[in-house]
Amino acid sequence: MRAIKTSKIVACVGLAAFLFVTASCMRAEEGSSMKKAIIKDHVQYLASRELAGRGTGSGGDMLAADYIVKHFEQHGVEPVGESFLQEFEIISEVKQAPGNYVRIVVDGQSKSLTTGSEWLPLSSSASDTISGRLVFAGYGIEAPDKNYRDYKGVDVAGKIVVILRGSPDGENPHGDFAQFALVDSKLRTAAEKGAAGLILVNPSYMDDEPRRFRLSHPWKQGDIAAVSTVRSVIDEFLPSGKTLGDLEEKINATVKPASFSIPAAKVEIGVELTAVPKTSANVIGLVKGSDPARADEYIVLGAHYDHLGMGGHGSRAASDAASIHYGADDNASGTAAMMEVAARIAADPLPRSVLFMGFSGEEMGLIGSTYFCDNPTVPLDKIVTMVNLDMVGRMTENKMTVNGTGTSSLWDPLVDSLGTHYELKVSKSADGYGPSDHAAFYGRDIPVLMLFTGLHDDYHRPSDTSDKVNYEGLDIVANFAGSVLAEVGNATDRPDFIKVKSSANQGRSMMFKVWVGTIPDYSDHPKGMRITGVRDGSPAAKGGMQGNDVITKFGETTVKNIYDYTYALGKFKPGDEVKVTVLRGEEPGEEVELTLMLESRKE
Repeated sequence: MRAIKTSKIVACVGLAAFLFVTASCMRAEEGSSMKKAIIKDHVQYLASRELAGRGTGSGGDMLAADYIVKHFEQHGVEPVGESFLQEFEIISEVKQAPGNYVRIVVDGQSKSLTTGSEWLPLSSSASDTISGRLVFAGYGIEAPDKNYRDYKGVDVAGKIVVILRGSPDGENPHGDFAQFALVDSKLRTAAEKGAAGLILVNPSYMDDEPRRFRLSHPWKQGDIAAVSTVRSVIDEFLPSGKTLGDLEEKINATVKPASFSIPAAKVEIGVELTAVPKTSANVIGLVKGSDPARADEYIVLGAHYDHLGMGGHGSRAASDAASIHYGADDNASGTAAMMEVAARIAADPLPRSVLFMGFSGEEMGLIGSTYFCDNPTVPLDKIVTMVNLDMVGRMTENKMTVNGTGTSSLWDPLVDSLGTHYELKVSKSADGYGPSDHAAFYGRDIPVLMLFTGLHDDYHRPSDTSDKVNYEGLDIVANFAGSVLAEVGNATDRPDFIKVKSSANQGRSMMFKVWVGTIPDYSDHPKGMRITGVRDGSPAAKGGMQGNDVITKFGETTVKNIYDYTYALGKFKPGDEVKVTVLRGEEPGEEVELTLMLESRKE
């Protein structure tokens, strides 16, 4: 921790934050290096091989939860109720039945493929038994606006389509066809065209192996059976003189489909998948406020402690092979800072109460934070602020980003003052929505801030290891967060709440031409895709959509989850009018049909 000048603190951050920082400084004066060592110990354990990447429901996440609980107990942080753990159920694993099979039948002779080396089911496959002739359908893309349609001129009804991963853009993830390259999008297109099943094959720039059986979140089974196989299996039955490599090269060079029937073989596929429910938990600790008049109001300091485990969905690793994604910055760093601030405030409570939360399921789509907001352990209207710490371990050149600064009139001057005090170059974003746990609270009209020190090349890769963390910078982040808590905890009035007017480019995806303005709730819903809220001034808001609506149909596409929804968006262009069906109110919900006029994204 940097040397602190008392006069500078008072001028920059006000009395409340001064009291916190001064107290912290006095306690740390004899050993600020010791405090950084404690934070380092936290990060090194959370990002250790023993915890195997803290995948939600993996076991490693519960070791992390137990570690946080023991830290809370050691420092006098109390549970809310009888337990520190708020448990919830998730689907983190899907198992394949032993009898799954793929058989090739030629002239009445059957050959079974070897599971693992020659074929694997896709995790989004339907559980089904099918048989049919093959049709090669290029990349399995239907993009009429781009004059590219792999299904044009071929009849795939009742047949099994063979398609390549990727798109004619090759390895370019931002090319013209990027929005159509997602495997789940290809699966939905094949189902809409009437195919009985799908076989996926890697393009030539990838290893010739079945696609790793990897779970998407939230998990839902698709409408047709789908498997992946190796190129050599398909090459054997192509017409003379053709190989998948040649076909791929031709399509990429001409950007024109090359689809045709493959009459030489019949394929039999049997897939049976079973979802395995597992338990994970939020870790919630309380430091009760010292002022009886304000102790029933709560500040939340949160950080998600889960990560990607051995990889899979969300991984940016170069290989599909299972490997530990240590998640030192994402988000052992934020968890360690949250734990350290908890210890400091437990030693010297604020007038308002503080809830310290370690969220699980963030990497699966804000599942833990959403679960808390749906099942709060204290009244939501008594939560006055939520501060989120996510990826705060790679500070460079004293830079830090603070999101949510527009959600209360208090934030801009406070963040500016603290930035000056800590000699930080602070970038600010007003919007309270974003891809982390604070969004769940902002959707409930709670002022939020999120601290973040930036993306890096190790993000969501096994190389995000504890030796790369900037521990001095992490200690500064912990002090910054503690100062925010002190300001809010000591203030006479609770922070006001402001709903930020969002523009189309905030939270944008590069994939879609249209802007709707919905904020997805990524947690699973049995009937569709629930939204946390809608952005002010957006097509969704103008069309009458509301937070907690469950989208069941978008245009002609039935929506079961986020992947169906993004697939549906790809069909529209700015200016299109679209009918949207939602369920609204208490379950089972009232069915409401709305009309939205889609708009273009603003750069």
